Amino acid sequence: MRYTEIKVYPKNWEKNIKANLNKEWYLYYEFDKKQIRFKSGVNCCKTLEEKQNFTRYLIDNEYRNLKNGYNPITKEFINPYDSVSEHTPFILALKIASKKIKVSKSTLVGVENAIKIIEQIALKTGHANIEISKIRKRDVRIMMDIVLEQKYSNDKYNKIKSYLGILYNYFVDMEIFEHNYIHYIRKLPHTPKKREIYREDDIEKINSLKDYHYELWRFLVIFHSSQSRLSELREVKINDIDMKNQTFTIFEKKGKNYKDVMKPINIHTEYLWKELLKEKKKGDIYLFGENFRPSENPLTKDKFDSAFKYWKKKLGITKTAYALRHTFANNIANEFGIEVAQKVLGHTSQRTTEIYAVDYRENLVKEQSKLRPLFL
Repeated sequence: MRYTEIKVYPKNWEKNIKANLNKEWYLYYEFDKKQIRFKSGVNCCKTLEEKQNFTRYLIDNEYRNLKNGYNPITKEFINPYDSVSEHTPFILALKIASKKIKVSKSTLVGVENAIKIIEQIALKTGHANIEISKIRKRDVRIMMDIVLEQKYSNDKYNKIKSYLGILYNYFVDMEIFEHNYIHYIRKLPHTPKKREIYREDDIEKINSLKDYHYELWRFLVIFHSSQSRLSELREVKINDIDMKNQTFTIFEKKGKNYKDVMKPINIHTEYLWKELLKEKKKGDIYLFGENFRPSENPLTKDKFDSAFKYWKKKLGITKTAYALRHTFANNIANEFGIEVAQKVLGHTSQRTTEIYAVDYRENLVKEQSKLRPLFL
C-alpha cells in the first residue's frame, strides 16, 4: 500500500462539538512514507454541518484519486494505460486527450496553454479531480466565468472555449459524452485589434537589413509577397517549387481541414527564388533551413524568432514580421479591391480580410465623399 488511512484534525471532527467550528481543520495521511496534508477550502465552511459534510467529500474524493493513480507529491496522475475513461479525472482527461488529437503544431500549443489555465482554475473550484463523465456544461461555464474574472480578454475566452471543444470532440469519440456541450457555450463578442502594417520608415529599415543579414532579408522579402503564413513558408519543400510556372505549393489549413494550395511566385522576387535554388546541395529538402538557406531540415520557429528579434531591436524596427503579410493584404486591397484581396489571401470571409486591409475602410469613406449627388 502506497498510502495510509486518511485522517482529520481535529480527531473528534464527526462529533457535534461547537468549539470545533472555529478550529483550523486539515486532512492528512502518508504517501510513500511522506506526510501529505491538505485543507482544500474546508475552513471556508460557515457551519459545523457544512464542514463535516465537505470533509467527508474530500476524504472520498482523495481515496478515489489515489485509486486512479494520483500522486499527491507530484500532484499528477499516473495512468498505466494512457487512455481516457468515464472515470478519468477532469484535468488528466484533458491532458491525455491533448496527446491523442491530430492537430497542427500551433493549435496544439494553444490547446496545451488552455489546459494550463483551466487546470489552475479547476484546482481552486474543486473540479480538477472530478471524473470527466461527471463534469457538466454548468461546471465548464463556471470555470470559463473565472477566466473572465482573471482579466483575460473576450478573444482569449473564445480561444480557450474553442480548444476545449477540440478536446471534447475526442471525448465524444470515446463515447464518454453523447454530444459536445462545449459548442453550446456561447462565444463572447470580440472586436479584433486594428492590424499593424509597415509604413515607409519601417520598410527602409527592413531594406537596410540587406547589408547586415542578407539571408534573413531575402526570407522576409519573399514572405511579404508569398501570400502564405510564416509557418507555411518555413516548411516549403524544394520539390514543391515550379519555377517554370512560377508557383509553389504549401500545406494550408482551411477551416478544420488541411489541403495542398498552390501559391504564385511574385515576378519581382523570382530572382531570389532562383538564387536559393542555386544554393541547393545534395540531400537538401527544404527551401529554408536554420541558416535561411536550403537544408535537409526546415527553418524552425525558434530560429526565425531569435534572428528577427535580434535585428528588429538592432535596427529599431517597430513592427512584427507577420505585419509584412498584413501590409501585402493592405496593398492589394488598395490596388485591386477587397474582393481580390480576399481571394488572394484565401480568406473564407471578407470580414477577415478587412481586418488586415487596414486602409480599406478609410479609403472607402474618402471615395464615397467624392460621389456627386444626383440633384446637384
